[in-house]
Amino acid sequence: MKKNSYMYHAGTSFFFYFAFACYNAMLALYLSDIHFNAQQISLITSSAPLFSIFAQPYLGTLADRFRSPRKVSLVALFITVVMNVIFMFSHQLIILLITSATILALFNAVTPLTDRIGVSSPYDFGKIRLWGSVGYAISAQLCGFVYDVIAPISIFVIFLFGTITVLICILRVNDPEEVQTETKVEYSSKEAYKSLFKNKQYIIFLLISFFFWGACTANFTYISVFIKSVGGTASMVGTYQLFATLFEVPAILATDFIIKKFSYKHIMLFACAMSVVNFVWYATLPNPNLIVAVFVFKGLSTILFTMITVRLIMEIVEDKYVSTAFGLQATVGRGIGAAVVQLIGGKMIDSFSTMTPFYLFLSLLIVTALVLSLTFKEKRA
Repeated sequence: MKKNSYMYHAGTSFFFYFAFACYNAMLALYLSDIHFNAQQISLITSSAPLFSIFAQPYLGTLADRFRSPRKVSLVALFITVVMNVIFMFSHQLIILLITSATILALFNAVTPLTDRIGVSSPYDFGKIRLWGSVGYAISAQLCGFVYDVIAPISIFVIFLFGTITVLICILRVNDPEEVQTETKVEYSSKEAYKSLFKNKQYIIFLLISFFFWGACTANFTYISVFIKSVGGTASMVGTYQLFATLFEVPAILATDFIIKKFSYKHIMLFACAMSVVNFVWYATLPNPNLIVAVFVFKGLSTILFTMITVRLIMEIVEDKYVSTAFGLQATVGRGIGAAVVQLIGGKMIDSFSTMTPFYLFLSLLIVTALVLSLTFKEKRA
């Protein structure tokens, strides 16, 4: 097959997210089944977003320095293969923490690099990225099935298959062409952060991101444990992830229409409202089949929030500070917010006999994000 063909770009997206799902969707359930309590699980899972805070900018810097996102991605993903083998055969908390956090942090850091490769390809990036959602959905369902039917450790064999395949695909695509600009805007980090922290609307959005992503990430981490606690199976966990992820596809395709039709503020309010309904429903401890049935709330609320983030930041922040602003928002929301809420959530799950208080806590966080969204003011009508 010809190098840099559409099949290799689509394969990169498909198998990257196919491998990612093995850890992202099933890690908490696996740790629970090898007899770690919720606090220990939260310690392990909350380490990944903290590792990501450092991994993402570092890999981005390396990619710029060597002018090859492709080579940096190959090295990083090879490291995840090694870490996965160590993780498979260990039951010690510190080793599981370091290896799983390294794997997830490197996958988070490689994501913008593979996106950059896809965007620079001669093909429509949307048609490439959609294969990522399909790969994630299929892997989540497959992992749930083999977890129940064969053995929990089987999911890490699936991870090896997915990662090795994506390495082969990345070897067969080209690096993006370097874009040379005649003028370069120079500014210090101190100047950038000073400007951002004087921007009231940006600070409000940081707080919204902290509460929204803190709650949603904690739910995503513990949903497998929750489904199992009310009588569900690993296959049901996979089915939940399958439908929640597949529902993102039409939402992604409808992005431009939704943004033209509604304001960013209204989209944020709607995403928060859907999450509140979702978490309050979970707090009633419904039948596991009914948990799976409301997959639409998870998929739609997070994809709506995600799709407006970059555009909203570009609107409220000066052009030269956009990259810094986006990085800080990701750090506060998916990094610090995710870590803090997961640690608190783990303590709550261990302290109570049911997960009702945990989901009421998440509901309260989203209500806080919703109230903050009401105070947000955007420039466009």
